[in-house]
Amino acid sequence: MPEYRITFLVTVPENTPTDSDIYICGNHKNLGGWVPNATKLNKVGERQYQASFIFNEGTHLDYKFTRGSWETVEKDQNFFEYPDRSVYVTKGRTVHFAIHNWADMGKPKLKASHTWSGIIKEHNGFLATKLGNKRNIWVYLPPNYPKSPSKRYPVLYAHDGNNVFDSRTAFLGVEWELDETAEKLVKEKKIREVIIVAIENNIQRQEEYTHVYMENYGGGKADLYADFIINDLKPFIDKTYRTLKHRQYTGIMGSSLGGLVSMYISWKYSDVFSMAGVVSPSVWWGNKDIIRFIKENKLKNKIKIWLDIGTLEGKMDDDDDEIPYAVHDTRLLRDTLVNNGFKLGYDLAYFEIEGARHNEAAWAKRVDKILLYFFGKQRFGWKRSLRF
Repeated sequence: MPEYRITFLVTVPENTPTDSDIYICGNHKNLGGWVPNATKLNKVGERQYQASFIFNEGTHLDYKFTRGSWETVEKDQNFFEYPDRSVYVTKGRTVHFAIHNWADMGKPKLKASHTWSGIIKEHNGFLATKLGNKRNIWVYLPPNYPKSPSKRYPVLYAHDGNNVFDSRTAFLGVEWELDETAEKLVKEKKIREVIIVAIENNIQRQEEYTHVYMENYGGGKADLYADFIINDLKPFIDKTYRTLKHRQYTGIMGSSLGGLVSMYISWKYSDVFSMAGVVSPSVWWGNKDIIRFIKENKLKNKIKIWLDIGTLEGKMDDDDDEIPYAVHDTRLLRDTLVNNGFKLGYDLAYFEIEGARHNEAAWAKRVDKILLYFFGKQRFGWKRSLRF
C-alpha cells in the first residue's frame, strides 16, 4: 500500500505565549491518539509550527491542536469548540492551518437560556449498564401529548443528542432544530406526532459509535451502545411515556459516526428498529467494514433507510479530485443496499445535497425531509413511494 508524507503547518494567534509548545492530537497513533500533549510540533518561524508524518494511502485523520492540555485546546473565533480537523490521505501534501483562539484565553458567550421548542423533558445522569457510564437524555413530546392521555406515539432515537434540540449544548452552538421542525410539521399536519429521544454523546463517542476495532484508532463498542439503547433506555422510555413499542414505530438516526452506528444497529437489531436515518455516514471506518457487514449478514426484518451525503463532504480545499471520498463511499453504501433488495424511493431514500458540508448547520436544513420520510401522514407504514 502506498505511503505518503503529510506535513502540518500551523500559525498560532498573536496572543500565544512565546514559551508555548504546540501539540497535535488525533485519532491515529502517529498523532499520539487523543492525548493532548503526546506529539509536539517544531517551531519553524514566528508563530509557526510544523510536523510531518507518514501515513498509508486511504488513512482518515481527525485531529486538533493544543498547548499541551484540553484546558488549552484550540477554539474558534468566539471561543466555542472548534470542529475536528480532517485529512483524507490520497497524496503527499502540506496542510496549513490558522488557529483562532486558545480555550484558556477567553470564554464563549453562552445563550441566556435553552433554545428548546415544545415540551422537552430532561433525564440527567442516565446509566448505561454494560458501558458503565452515564449521560443525559432529552425527550421531545409532541404538541398534543398532554391533551390526549390515551394516545400513543412512534419514537425516534437520535445520537449526539446535545446537538439535536438546544444551541446552548450543541457543537459550535448550532443545533439540528429537530424540535422546531417537528413542531412545524405537526402543526401543518404533514407528519404524525412523534416522540424524539436525544441521547447525549460523551468522551467515548468514537468507541461507542463504531462496530469494529480499527488499528491506530480504537473503537468497536457499538454492540454495547446498542444494548444500552435497547435494554436500558428503551424500556425506560416505554414505561415513562406513552409510546408505540413495536419495531414498526421505532426509528434511530444520527450523522457522521452517528450515521454509521444507525446503519449498523438498525441492520443487526431490526427486531427493534424499522427506520434508520443514516446522515452523512462515516463509511470509511474500519476500511469500509459496514459494506462487508451488510453483505455478510442477512437482514431479518424489513427496515426503511434514509441515506444522504453533502457534495462537499470530505473535500479538502487543495484537493483537485472531482468527487470527494465521502461521496464515493456513500454511493458505495447505496449500491450495496440496492444489491440487497432495497428500492430507491420506496424503502431507501438517497440524496446528495449540492454544496452541503459535514456540519450541524447542513444537517438542520434537511431534517424536515427525514421526518417526512419516516412519519409523513401519507407515507407512514410504507404505503407509497417517496417524491421530494
